[in-house]
Amino acid sequence: MTPTASSARTSYRQVLAQPGTRLWYITAALTRAPVVMAPLALVFAGYSAGSFTLGGTLAAVYALGEAAAAPMLGRWFDTRPFVPLLRWTLTANAISYAALAIAAGHSPAAVLIFLAAFAGATGSGAPGGMRAQLSATIPPTLRTSALSLDTSLSQAVRAAAPPLASGLYALSTASGTLIAMAFFVAIPAAAAHRIPHTPPPSQGQSDQQHAAPGVTQILRHSWTTALLSAAIMFLIGTVDILLPARLKAVGSSPALAGPVLAAFAVTSIIAGLVYGARTWPGGARAQSACMLLIMTAVLAVPGLTGHPLTYALVFALAGTLYSPLLTIRNIALQEQLPETAWATGFSILYAAAGLGYGVAGLLAATLLDMTTSSTAFLTCTAATLILGVIALAAEPTPTPDSPSTKDTTEPRTT
Repeated sequence: MTPTASSARTSYRQVLAQPGTRLWYITAALTRAPVVMAPLALVFAGYSAGSFTLGGTLAAVYALGEAAAAPMLGRWFDTRPFVPLLRWTLTANAISYAALAIAAGHSPAAVLIFLAAFAGATGSGAPGGMRAQLSATIPPTLRTSALSLDTSLSQAVRAAAPPLASGLYALSTASGTLIAMAFFVAIPAAAAHRIPHTPPPSQGQSDQQHAAPGVTQILRHSWTTALLSAAIMFLIGTVDILLPARLKAVGSSPALAGPVLAAFAVTSIIAGLVYGARTWPGGARAQSACMLLIMTAVLAVPGLTGHPLTYALVFALAGTLYSPLLTIRNIALQEQLPETAWATGFSILYAAAGLGYGVAGLLAATLLDMTTSSTAFLTCTAATLILGVIALAAEPTPTPDSPSTKDTTEPRTT
């Protein structure tokens, strides 16, 4: 059985027909765009303050702030009323971007570093908290389609946000880019009450949540999924860094990395929509193993050949696997955790992905100083495969008593 265009349209039309769901996706795009714009915007801000080195430091500190705060904020989204918490975090995030815009070029490096870390931390809880509400308020039969649409939206934002950041910088300044980012997150902060969400916890529910598993216990149940998510983003981070160097090494222009990565983004968007349009054979572990094996194999090809056209083809193929892999990991997380821990779990995945991408950048840069771009490609893809095998081998098999299989009730919305 293969998916048809009509079945895909029907599935996604049902998702978007749910009350408030369209607003959820608009809000998700607005909150994620600044996160993707941040690395370039902070590099520009550092340059305005004196050097690209400072800009790189600001981007790194921003990512570390995200990784450090995401699990804690995710737990807050699991245990506290959604609307005021979302409004508070997004408002703080908007203020931090605006403060960076004011401070850029006029303040000591220490102030900029603090503000960058604060911006990363305040924005890190919203993605997990919102995704948990999407899963909780959508009918269970539509969750895969809803999460696939979410993944494709994320890829579209990832493709569009960096050029937007560059364009805003060219038209104005680094401060202008940061002000735009503050504006993006201020809009959903004002509309937080209209986003579909489960009712705030009652007193009885609050007592239950005090006894609910904490971050450490949640991590114990979901570490395999977090490790695999880190491995996937480790792979993406390494190829992002290594591709321009590899193109230069084979006698091509490093600028060709843009079209190659665009091919990856386009196919990942399409693949995410196709994957969510139907049910596929095999469980989360089998699908993840198959896709990860193929993805690491094809992304090792640039380390073995010097033909740039081949790079575009293999990156396009890798893109068809990337979005489904992310969707599978989100579904696997729901199988491992009760609904009251979903926001924490999604935030842990968010932090793991950020760490994977950050470590990849450091390792890739180190390898380029020590060896050739070809060896670096092969080393990093091999490391991804090892991490993925460890995670999949340790991942428990879902049982009929797992949280996701027991959840057959209709979602609650307000």
